[in-house]
Amino acid sequence: MTIVLNDPGVWPVFSYFRAMSYFEVACFTAVVYDWALTFGQEFELVWRQRWSLMTFLYLSVRYMGIPYTAYVCTAKNIPSVSLTDAG
Repeated sequence: MTIVLNDPGVWPVFSYFRAMSYFEVACFTAVVYDWALTFGQEFELVWRQRWSLMTFLYLSVRYMGIPYTAYVCTAKNIPSVSLTDAG
């Protein structure tokens, strides 16, 4: 069973991680919102054209942001050992 410290010295650490998680979710929301707004134009200008190296580069850069921000939002690297009273 994990017992969380109630030491006021670690409260800034908890506040930092909470603020960072809010920021990460806001960034993910902005990336998905941008994708949703511009997908119609992208479909007309990129997907319906003949593929080239620049088309591939554009699509790879554009679509690497969504999985990356999803990974950042879900992969929490909070050191749980140093924040608990585990014996």
